[in-house]
Amino acid sequence: MAWSFQAPLLAVASEFTGKYAPYQAVLVQPHPKGGVIVAATDQGKVAVVGYDPRGEAEAQTCLIVGDELARACRAIKTAQREITIDGMNAVVRSYGKNTSKSAEFLVQHSSVEFPPLVQVMAKCIERWGVSPGVSASAGRYDAGLLERVIKAGGALADSIVLSAFDGGPLRIQGEGIELLLLLMPQTAVPIPAVPEWAQSWAA
Repeated sequence: MAWSFQAPLLAVASEFTGKYAPYQAVLVQPHPKGGVIVAATDQGKVAVVGYDPRGEAEAQTCLIVGDELARACRAIKTAQREITIDGMNAVVRSYGKNTSKSAEFLVQHSSVEFPPLVQVMAKCIERWGVSPGVSASAGRYDAGLLERVIKAGGALADSIVLSAFDGGPLRIQGEGIELLLLLMPQTAVPIPAVPEWAQSWAA
């Protein structure tokens, strides 16, 4: 079996895996309309779903990504990176303006079934609707996780868009990239009032 897709998607996804099965692996699967989906979740606090429309995947697999492979896949300003996996052998190729280089790694495939992230995404998309209205509530988010998620999205895009609806997951999307990051709230809370001191200052 073989897989080929944009390497930075694997690097971002590997940042949000868990320590134990079934959360320790990154899902790589064919998209129904062509291309490749790359997804991960760290026990439900953060979910990452990336899409490479030019990627190729012969079948679904779950990859356990080591630190060295993750570092080799990270996005860099000076080159495009892609990964090709054939069985347990992975090759990361970096294509610069005038040069190219490659590095080889061993990769492990997990036999544990990936969590039902696609079903969760389907529920989120149904709730958001095609053009969501104004939220009736807000979400409280872990500040450390929020920083990590924004940094991960910013590694692949110069600007990102943040959307949150009805106290649900905060959705982070990059401009011009096929990547969604979902940060689950700690709790749903009422939308806070603008502080009185700010209102009186701006009056």
